[in-house]
Amino acid sequence: MPNPNPTRPQADPRSDIPDPVDDRSAFPDSQDKPGFFGTFILGVRVWTREMGRLVTRQAKLHEARQLESRLRDEAALLAKIGDTPGSDRDLCLRQIEMLKAEMAHLARERANEQARPGARR
Repeated sequence: MPNPNPTRPQADPRSDIPDPVDDRSAFPDSQDKPGFFGTFILGVRVWTREMGRLVTRQAKLHEARQLESRLRDEAALLAKIGDTPGSDRDLCLRQIEMLKAEMAHLARERANEQARPGARR
């Protein structure tokens, strides 16, 4: 068979070693590569996912701070009411219990998320 590229010597056809230039299996087709726009779109998707995680985390932290603030307000109201019996005191006590339970729930969620850092959310 004649040499198609005269500037490069032809590989020995009897050799068991493949010609590195003619070995097309080492290089994937250009169709397999995402190209500039495919890479750009992938980057935008990753950025969007990370921003969503960031916003979600900040919203959960904000919710925890709001619950702590409401708990302080209810505790101050309970201190103001004192030992006076009545429905206001009972309502205040139930609010405090509910806020403590909600804060414990959020703390458990946060601990579960930190326990699995590589998991997809």
